[in-house]
This record gives sequence, structure tokens and C-alpha cells, in this order.
Amino acid sequence: MVIYFKTCEICGQAINKGRLEALPLTRLCIDCAKTFGSDIKDSNTKVGMDQDTYCDLLGAVRS
Repeated sequence: MVIYFKTCEICGQAINKGRLEALPLTRLCIDCAKTFGSDIKDSNTKVGMDQDTYCDLLGAVRS
């Protein structure tokens, strides 16, 4: 569910509809986010592969 009306926690202005569609969890308008930093924190996502898989693939390429 996308919320189309929300006010900024810092300045109290309405948060732009497009911003809410892109970032439904945002609590700041774009101007406050630019000034004070984003309120959206990205979770760490592990990218890549474990060392054993890498070694197996490396061995397959070398043979």
C-alpha cells in the first residue's frame, strides 16, 4: 500500500507524491533529505559467493 499524503517530520511540509511512490517509508521531504541526509537506511545485502564456490569455479576455468 502506497501512502500518497505524508508530512515531513522536520519541516512539516507535504512530501511529494512521486517521492512517496519511490520511497514509501520516507519521513522527510526532498529538501530536508538533501540538507540533513536521507532517512532511508539500506540493509546490507551479501553479494557474491562463498570462498569454496569461488575456488570450484576458478578450478573449472583453469582446467
